[in-house]
Amino acid sequence: MQQPDPIIDEGKHHLENDDGSSSCLNPVPIARVIKIAILSDFPLAALESGALGRGGGQGCTWLPQLALSFEHMKDLEVHWIVLNRKMCGSSTRVAHNQFFHIVPGVPFSIDVALRYHPARFQIRRKIKELKPDIVHAWGTERIYPAALQDCRVPTILSMQGVLTEYQKIGGLDDHWIWRSMLASEPAMIRSATVVTSESQWGINRVHEIEPNAKCRMVEYGVHPDFFTLPWTPDSATPYAFFVGGSGYRKGFDILVKALALLPNRKWEMRFAGDDSMSAACETAGLTNVQCLGLLSWPEMQKQLQSAWCSVLPTRGDTSANSVKEARVIGVPVVASAHGGHAGYIHDGVNGRIVEPLDPANLAAALDDVMSSYDRAKNLGHGKHAEDRHYLRPERTAEAFAVIYRDLINGIS
Repeated sequence: MQQPDPIIDEGKHHLENDDGSSSCLNPVPIARVIKIAILSDFPLAALESGALGRGGGQGCTWLPQLALSFEHMKDLEVHWIVLNRKMCGSSTRVAHNQFFHIVPGVPFSIDVALRYHPARFQIRRKIKELKPDIVHAWGTERIYPAALQDCRVPTILSMQGVLTEYQKIGGLDDHWIWRSMLASEPAMIRSATVVTSESQWGINRVHEIEPNAKCRMVEYGVHPDFFTLPWTPDSATPYAFFVGGSGYRKGFDILVKALALLPNRKWEMRFAGDDSMSAACETAGLTNVQCLGLLSWPEMQKQLQSAWCSVLPTRGDTSANSVKEARVIGVPVVASAHGGHAGYIHDGVNGRIVEPLDPANLAAALDDVMSSYDRAKNLGHGKHAEDRHYLRPERTAEAFAVIYRDLINGIS
């Protein structure tokens, strides 16, 4: 693979704001390629089969589009380090002008029980070999950020969820693995030079854990495939769509109770997620519902693009993928105020915000959006162009590139 050509930029860098304007940053001269080591559970199958959607058990589905955007940044040499817990040897693959280093790992539970030492050993060895300028780790609900304490270069921790907040709202099972991961989260945050979150909501939660954390907001963009999908709701087939788990944090229980308050509704509720959803709907005596189970990427997209609205009564989300994907297509969103999506979903403009979050308020919001085809269409068109711009994956890569360049120049 040909190495990226270094570039020299003697001008000023500009960071694009949400409204399309730009903010002038400090002059950042780039005289060499910056070598980045990214520690993450990158979905490697995406390198062969393209986009991998949620609902099929895949994790970190926002990373393939980030890699696609990094491909064209010639001043970055990107090395992904991925633990494979089912193999003994190491290997390296090259794709999108980047390196993907697969290193062996032990089962997750053993790693946690051993206080992450097996993973840290493998990652430390690979980092020593690569000699990166910056190390970037993803997700405190993963093991990767534990390796940041071993680094002698600037580091970045990108939050996925915030375990401390999820535990506070009752969104974590009382399991020894979660207890151990939860106890490790503050130290992971403190070990990073910079912490990023995809929303101000997430940054606020990080500062509740560590007030001195140096945080930056970087929204994680939507895969390019969604930008090609037209919104095609059928006036004769009205349905709302929920994508997610049946766990307490996503508010599935609130949605079931809200639907029970609408026994005579003329529209259908469709669920995509785990098998327990069907049993919960039957227990509640709900009618006019479909439980679709785990959907493949194309199936999930097809359901979403024909829905009258997407629903997310979450009790806490840094910035839910299902909301982003809906807004890129143009689907209006009915959601709680408890997450990063509340930064761009505006009540009565491109969806409905349910606050306070309870079954009666959620039922009323759903009844409003689903009251007519025209009502749903008007909300879907609201702020659609702005939401698509905000959720472009290129903006994510550009924002991280600014942080990388700043850290190289001593700016955190």
